[in-house]
Amino acid sequence: MDPVKEILLQYGIKGDWEPILGLGVANRIYATNDAILRIAADHPDSLSDAYTESVAAPVARAAGVLTPRLIAFDDSRNLIDRPFSLWERVHGETLGALETDPLKMPNTWIDLGKQLGLLHTRIKSCPDPKGYLDKPARETRHEELLQQLRENQQIEYEDSIRVYEIIEELKPPIDVETNCCFLHGDLHDKNILCSPKDHLLAIIDWGDAGWGDPVLDFASIPLEAVPFVMQGYESEAPGMLGSQPAIGMVWDKLYLAMKKVLRHPGVSLPLDQLLYFLNDGFSTR
Repeated sequence: MDPVKEILLQYGIKGDWEPILGLGVANRIYATNDAILRIAADHPDSLSDAYTESVAAPVARAAGVLTPRLIAFDDSRNLIDRPFSLWERVHGETLGALETDPLKMPNTWIDLGKQLGLLHTRIKSCPDPKGYLDKPARETRHEELLQQLRENQQIEYEDSIRVYEIIEELKPPIDVETNCCFLHGDLHDKNILCSPKDHLLAIIDWGDAGWGDPVLDFASIPLEAVPFVMQGYESEAPGMLGSQPAIGMVWDKLYLAMKKVLRHPGVSLPLDQLLYFLNDGFSTR
């Protein structure tokens, strides 16, 4: 059993607490009305993620990015044999928990784009003497995944040819040097807190943050939501993504889509959507 009561008392956090389930596998999470306690779990990434976000989140917040305040990070191992962190509680739901169509939450996505623009432009340095920050990088194992899909018979022959052609077409532009910015690194819908009335509240879980190509922060954002995110992003960081951001986005999303199909037999690759996005990705019509 986690010594939750003792930890909360040590840091002067009062009130009843309860476990929060379903918000990731890298932490065991407990909440009071005012605070969130995150204890690194028995997961391969849990320790490194805990150290990374203890460095990254305060810097993002200081830059004006909507993220909860870090009350304390404790790696003393006095009360428990693993690090834990205490955060200001922001009352809201994750976009993933709401399970709603991205097109029905346009303001949240637009505001997310603005926050990303602030993140990518305002942070010029992040003190990291112990090297806790992650190293976000673009995946390049597309052909390997395609071969696995073929061997598993999880892709039709015609679709495999289309995927191969997309990979070959996008390879040269992907190799072009890009801007290097401070990234969140894992912007999926469960790391975006909002209100059911379509208002962004906070970006959470900074365990994959580091320096890299700003386009990488769009990898896990749903295709349908990207036009709204871009609308907000360009208002804060015009031109930061380079002249052809859709190329990097499609490359990253194709990789994640193939990984998803490999994990979940029966899921199809969204090839038509990816190709449409590549040609007209930032239109909200």
